[in-house]
Amino acid sequence: MEKTALTAPETEPNPFNVRDLLGLRQRRTLRFSEFVQEFLEHPDDYLHTSSSLIAAAIKHFGFEIVVRSGEPVLSYNILRDPFSSGINAVFGQEFCIKQILEIIESADKEVGPNRGIILVGPPASGKTNVVDLLVRALEEYLKQANVRLYSFLFHFEGRSGRTVDIRSEFQQSPVLLFPTLLQGENGTLSRPRQELFEHLERQRRAAASVHIPVYYQNASLDKRTLDVFEGLLHNPRNQDKSLFELLEEYVRIEETEFSAAQAKGIANIDEMAQLHVQTVPVVLGQDDLEVLREHIPGFNPYRYEGATVGSNRGILHIHDAFGVNGERIRESDYKPLLMLLGSGRVSVESTQTPVDTNVVLTTNIEEMELLDHQLTSSKLLDRIEKVPVNYLLDARGEMDILRRDMANISEKYEVDPNLFRVAAYYSVMTRLLPPMRRKFPLGWSVEKTELYLGITPEQKLLIYSSLNEDPVGTIQKLPHWHPFRNEALRMGLNLSHPEHFAPFIKQHPDAVALRHSEMFEEEELKLIDDEFMRMLLQEHYPNEGRNGISIRQLQNVMRNTIANSDGHKVHVGIFLSQLKKMISEGPEFHHWLEIDAQYTSKRRPIPERTLDGLDLIEGEGDFGDFQGLVSVVKALYHTLIRREITVCTVDRDPLQIEADLRRYLQHALLARATRNKAFAHVMVPRFTFIDPLSGRKVDEPDLNYMASIEAILTPDEDSTEAFRQEVAQKFLDLQSSGDLVLESDKAILTSRNDNLLQCFSKEYAQLLSHRKVDDEIDPELLSNAFFQKLNDPEAFERAVPAVRQFVERILQNMRTRYRYPNSIALATIVFALRKGVIDFRNILS
Repeated sequence: MEKTALTAPETEPNPFNVRDLLGLRQRRTLRFSEFVQEFLEHPDDYLHTSSSLIAAAIKHFGFEIVVRSGEPVLSYNILRDPFSSGINAVFGQEFCIKQILEIIESADKEVGPNRGIILVGPPASGKTNVVDLLVRALEEYLKQANVRLYSFLFHFEGRSGRTVDIRSEFQQSPVLLFPTLLQGENGTLSRPRQELFEHLERQRRAAASVHIPVYYQNASLDKRTLDVFEGLLHNPRNQDKSLFELLEEYVRIEETEFSAAQAKGIANIDEMAQLHVQTVPVVLGQDDLEVLREHIPGFNPYRYEGATVGSNRGILHIHDAFGVNGERIRESDYKPLLMLLGSGRVSVESTQTPVDTNVVLTTNIEEMELLDHQLTSSKLLDRIEKVPVNYLLDARGEMDILRRDMANISEKYEVDPNLFRVAAYYSVMTRLLPPMRRKFPLGWSVEKTELYLGITPEQKLLIYSSLNEDPVGTIQKLPHWHPFRNEALRMGLNLSHPEHFAPFIKQHPDAVALRHSEMFEEEELKLIDDEFMRMLLQEHYPNEGRNGISIRQLQNVMRNTIANSDGHKVHVGIFLSQLKKMISEGPEFHHWLEIDAQYTSKRRPIPERTLDGLDLIEGEGDFGDFQGLVSVVKALYHTLIRREITVCTVDRDPLQIEADLRRYLQHALLARATRNKAFAHVMVPRFTFIDPLSGRKVDEPDLNYMASIEAILTPDEDSTEAFRQEVAQKFLDLQSSGDLVLESDKAILTSRNDNLLQCFSKEYAQLLSHRKVDDEIDPELLSNAFFQKLNDPEAFERAVPAVRQFVERILQNMRTRYRYPNSIALATIVFALRKGVIDFRNILS
């Protein structure tokens, strides 16, 4: 019987091809002369350093622009872990990566060896994850087809036809095969590498000059490579051969790749002892030794071991760098690191070998402080640059982490959609420090200064995570000295032209505009500009975020919340009760509850205030008051669900409500213009508009329409006219001062990209929270129906049909608009009614 090959069916359009999937090929090899030819044609491709590779890797995967508290920064995509579908993503650490990149990019411009980078922060702040993503980016980048990295090997052929290859563990660049100094036959000295670089400059003079990193100008080969050359030169069979001929015969240029798993170009260690380079004999078979001794008589092959060997041309990551079992750190422990950062070399059998490595250390605050106070560490401290990696101050990033790491609970339980938001709000508030600034810009008013110093934890929380409604304007109004301007310039972004950078701006879907937060008065919103927010963010940098609850501890609270649920539903109330329980247990069991009094003792406590109907006495819910902050986050939760239930009850498109407000303002201005008989001929044309619905010209106010809106905005009929005049004057004053700017050549009704809603946020909120319904739906009957649906389904079935339908429509809106599970939606509304958070009488009219 004839055998047939197994092939994919003809009907399958894309057969799974394992041969293509595992199509690894031998890496490219060149002779020395071929390498030289390619190098002369494209020198920039062969002059990579560890610094240029890491910087290029970070940028290769792209970036976005995010604006945090008035401060724009590039958010590189490697932070979102594109390599593992976001499993190890790091959120909210853009300023950390920015500093790392600045240090790395400056390395090739400096004369000395690379500085070490030390990431300092509290436990579970993401230090190790940041380095792991850098490592992964570097590894992935060097696998791209257009990025090639070359090293070399020695290739020996025996008379028997057997061949032996010897590689250097340092994976050094072939450029180093050009000696810095060479003695000719007649005793004359030459400098081949310098002459090579000078030739490159001459041939590229017409085009862009070649950047020669300092490392390539001075670095030399490792000892074993030099021993091989020494043996070849002293072999009588090579007596008449030049260095070029030896290189052509024995050296092969080979593509190389970095691998964290094999410590090639990347090394990760957790103790300083691994920095010592060891020389280990290589055990070869007799046949291989015979081949070597034909070419290098008496040569005993050996290899190097150690983290600094494996990390050459890449990254050396030292975990918990200065933690030595709680003992005093001795200089001998980090002397190899001191040498590496001091001279860029490592000791190998009484010789020194240059190493091109970016050293990144991670340590916690306590270990860093221990090192700071040791006199013997001053040499090392001068050679490392600290980069803070603290807990997040942006609740949006904290929510992203919680959603990712706790995603499995949504598969097993019905989860309150506000659970992660409330948890993130509380955790961030425990990390905030109070405003204590003493010097302010000259142009600041007394009111602005007082607002700054009186900011409460919940207000600071919302400022840090607020939606920037005009990010293009924020970026274009940056002062000329702002570092983002240079950062954008390096990335080829022209900040003078929005079309160049606007496509890169990314807004977080959970961000809320300050005017919608309900935590600021309208006059306060006018004072909170980008400068205000930047000063708030920069005041305590880099100390803010070092204390408070960590994401790891917060996840433990979440697990306790799940354990104490009914096995089906996980809601915010259980989480808040778990927080209260932990606080009652005290800092003996939960170390994050220890309060650092150095800030809170130097200022007056926050005055008494009312949050969402909750009265807080002086100092309650202040910075560092973890128990009081539970009450604060509870009030924020009440604000959240009131807004959600109101929107779901009103059941109107917010865009339509915005259109109603704009139409009312247009008519109010037109009414004001017609009342002024002396200037009506000038003012009426100014506010005349074309109705986008009918297409007709409107030059008279619609009094009936205005009355319907005023019935919501000002129920007192006697004050209707005064309110109308007040709103119109407010608009004119805002426009005159420049605080309100409409789109060019557009009426209020048709303008969109403006800040009108911010200026009239109170009126917009009032319109949003009212719904007119038919007479069958009484607010009290509606409230009762929700209680009946939860506790007495039979009584609910006997309710007025219109009321039942309305209940179901509100619950459906809760599910579709805010992703509430069925039971959580009903329980939330009943909770809000029972606690007086909402009153349908205030919503329905």
